[in-house]
Amino acid sequence: MPIAAFLRIWLACVVACFPLLALLLTPELMRSRAGSEQLLMIGTFALLALLVAAFIAAPWMGAIAAPVAERWTPRVALAKTRAVWRSRTGSAWLVLAAAVLIYAAAQAVGYWVGTVVPSVSDNPAFGTDASEPRWLIDYPAYVLQALTIYSITTLAIAWYGWRMRTLSLASAGARTRASETRSHETLTGRSCTS
Repeated sequence: MPIAAFLRIWLACVVACFPLLALLLTPELMRSRAGSEQLLMIGTFALLALLVAAFIAAPWMGAIAAPVAERWTPRVALAKTRAVWRSRTGSAWLVLAAAVLIYAAAQAVGYWVGTVVPSVSDNPAFGTDASEPRWLIDYPAYVLQALTIYSITTLAIAWYGWRMRTLSLASAGARTRASETRSHETLTGRSCTS
């Protein structure tokens, strides 16, 4: 059943993307108010690198979670994904665009959670003691926001892996049917000429 395969792929992405979760749970690297601008820059580049790596690996994670014997396995998933990008470029771009929109929704929902349950507030002691930080981080609220973003981000990654799997299997099915049709026509032609 397609939804079961998708859920298995999503679970695989949730587990495999733990480095991304660790980054999101580190406010010093993700929030300028929690750390320095240099740390935020490091966090931003790390986030970008982890996201790119996750999307590239998504078909492979999907093949581990929901393989199809001899057609979609961890050994061939990345090569078959490249083949989809070559043969069905428009469809592949649409899948990636949808995944990016889901990721954007993760950011929007995370922002909304942050407004409902604020994770950063002014430090009243900062005005009287310069050694105090300017901002206070409410870590439980920050974790809630990070987990919200993480769950929807992994949904986007899983979506991409699942759709690449679907496109690859559909292409393979179409090639198989075309090959069977040619074989049938060849055999029919031979029998007619006999």
